Amino acid sequence: MILPVLVYNLNKEDKLSPPSSTALMIYFDLNGSWMLAARQNLFWNQDKWRASLFAGYGEFRAKFFGIGRDTMIINNNDSNYVWSRLNGFNANMTCYRKIISQFYGGLQYIYSSTNLNGTDSISAVKIEQQGLTMGKSTENILVPSLIWDNRDNIFWTIKGYYASLTLQLANSILFSSSNYSILSGFVNGYHKLLPDNNRLTLAWHVYTQLGWGTLPYTRMAIFGRGDNTTGYTHGKYVNNSEITAQAEIRYDVWKFIGLGGYIGTGKIFSTFETFGHSVWLTFGGARFYVNVLPSRNLRLRLDIAVGRKDFGVYVGVGQAF
Repeated sequence: MILPVLVYNLNKEDKLSPPSSTALMIYFDLNGSWMLAARQNLFWNQDKWRASLFAGYGEFRAKFFGIGRDTMIINNNDSNYVWSRLNGFNANMTCYRKIISQFYGGLQYIYSSTNLNGTDSISAVKIEQQGLTMGKSTENILVPSLIWDNRDNIFWTIKGYYASLTLQLANSILFSSSNYSILSGFVNGYHKLLPDNNRLTLAWHVYTQLGWGTLPYTRMAIFGRGDNTTGYTHGKYVNNSEITAQAEIRYDVWKFIGLGGYIGTGKIFSTFETFGHSVWLTFGGARFYVNVLPSRNLRLRLDIAVGRKDFGVYVGVGQAF
């Protein structure tokens, strides 16, 4: 991934708004996936307004293990998956307004035009057998959202809370290919553990998604995508709903170097009635942070994680959650 980022203040006299940023992304991997994307984040008027824009086009190739295999621990043998191919264009626009104190409300619009298929005739048949719609799919999604944010820094948080609650609405009236609703939310907590300095922090993260209707594959709960969980192959555990929780201890060894250790668990499930039958997917790992922009506390992240019969290595920007 090549990710140039420009970080700046829209108004230098505005001391309350977090810095805005402009980012480009060029992504490719050895599986044949690639993407070109751009993101714009804006904060202005004493942090009363927040907005973001994203647009990306590309093709993503991933292992497809199926849907609903959440009652067993799956290994990575070739017989357990086929290769899927998803290509197309995605864009979203979000705008929030401060309502009171650190409480924001807003609306997000998501547009997606994608094409799901297998990489060969065998994989295409197996994907279709799971009840997924092959070929082109269009989504127009409205997402009313509520946010609570009193973090001391958006890039590297020492204290505060960050929470979000969203409702995704898609149906034929909005010219979407599927009719569904998704209620999702998360809560992050950050706690300073040493009274005389900011070097040791406890951070925790809780996430949930509940889905109803005919969810397209890209909107299903996929363990390891959007929930900040690690240690499991993308697409290994997929269903309508999910819940996860994890905690991390972060320690600044030096002004440019930080270390983190974390543990977590979660599960994927179809309905509340089947929740007890789904397996708990525990994971844990270590993180290495390098402060590449000390004036903003913006850090690169290397992550090594282990799950049940699986593992992962990750590279990212900023704190994990």
